[in-house]
Amino acid sequence: MNRTLSHPRQSGAVLVLVTVALFVLLAFTALALDGGYLVLNKTRIQDAVDSAALSGAETLDKGGSHDDARQAVEATLAAILSGDGFSRVNIDTDNLAAAVTVEFSHTVYNAAGDKFEFTPTNDAAAHYIRVTLPTVPVDQFFSQLLIDVWQVGASAVAGASPTIQDPCQIIPLMMCVNDANPPDPDYLPDDYDYGFTPSSNSERGDVVVIKVPTNNTPVGPGNFLAVDLGVPGADGYRDGLAGALTDASCIAKGDEITTKTGNMIGPTTSGLNTRFGKYKSPMSEPLDAPSSAGSDAFYADCAVPNLTPIKFQSSDFSSTDGSTVLNDAALLSNLQSYPDYVNEYSNYSTAPNTQHCMPKRRMVKVPVGDCSGINQGKTKVPSMGTACMYLIQEVTGKGTDQFIVAEFVKNCTAEGVGNSNLNNGPYRLVLYKNEMGGDS
Repeated sequence: MNRTLSHPRQSGAVLVLVTVALFVLLAFTALALDGGYLVLNKTRIQDAVDSAALSGAETLDKGGSHDDARQAVEATLAAILSGDGFSRVNIDTDNLAAAVTVEFSHTVYNAAGDKFEFTPTNDAAAHYIRVTLPTVPVDQFFSQLLIDVWQVGASAVAGASPTIQDPCQIIPLMMCVNDANPPDPDYLPDDYDYGFTPSSNSERGDVVVIKVPTNNTPVGPGNFLAVDLGVPGADGYRDGLAGALTDASCIAKGDEITTKTGNMIGPTTSGLNTRFGKYKSPMSEPLDAPSSAGSDAFYADCAVPNLTPIKFQSSDFSSTDGSTVLNDAALLSNLQSYPDYVNEYSNYSTAPNTQHCMPKRRMVKVPVGDCSGINQGKTKVPSMGTACMYLIQEVTGKGTDQFIVAEFVKNCTAEGVGNSNLNNGPYRLVLYKNEMGGDS
């Protein structure tokens, strides 16, 4: 007799599995949707904190106190967080002082300049600001069933851009420390003026020779204050004067400056004069706008004076030791001063006759050497740091009458047009990447 095996009926098991799978799918979908929304709000909060930090930095820049900067931070955050897009951000805009942390520091980098270092202080002179919203609750749509409270945070640091003490983006010329006020080699603070009087936005500083035409130089026969940046030949020197070697041209304080022998009259003129909109073969005017060209090399400055260049001679300067300062009042009156140069940026009224120009191309950085006791040929000179120099006029003269003179500004940024309230030259208010995980 055949026996038929029977199995328990399992109707409905598939429905249970589908239901469970559906709930899992919905949970993951909710997490994905709310996760994306959380990232969006994180970005919005970061943007708000960035704006608040810049607002506080601008308040300090205009002479405001730390309390003024805090009020500016809170006012900026309140205005932004009350706007569209922040309806699900749970923060009391009427009591931001309890939610936001505002700190101040003298610096944002360590002494070596290679590590972020924000040290909070109550000193009223501290001008870097950090704004932090550590915990900001954000309402979600679906995932609140799984996670009670979602929170985001953001932090931003703002302040003046790095000064000329950045040892990179220099041109292949140098200047010597003024022997009238020699530095202590064991102690040379970053704000040392190398024995010269710096310019401000209202007062002209010392006009200094940064290329001499004769062998009467402080760095020995055959050296005319040109610097070897590792690119061989006169062509590399010429391109460096035009700004094409900025990525590799770095000489930090404590390094050695290697001088480059030879007068190189032609390369000096053709390289440096591009900054004044004067192009001489093999240099040619850029045909593309700076944004598309990707480099500021070879562009003319946007403010070039309509003045006849002066042809200098050694007797025009106060000394002939290579650290020469122009003290002839009559000659100085015929040269555009740094304060006049800064004022030109309101309208570019003296823009060169070129298709494109770049702001601040006449602001250059040069290494400063301790030239005392140097009397050799190709020489290594101890570097005391870097200085910002404003190129007053195009290169003139040949042979024994080719001078390059520049006004000592002391501190400046390498590029861009920024606020000019400080007496140390132009700079910008910028955001810094900081160790608290902010995206600024």
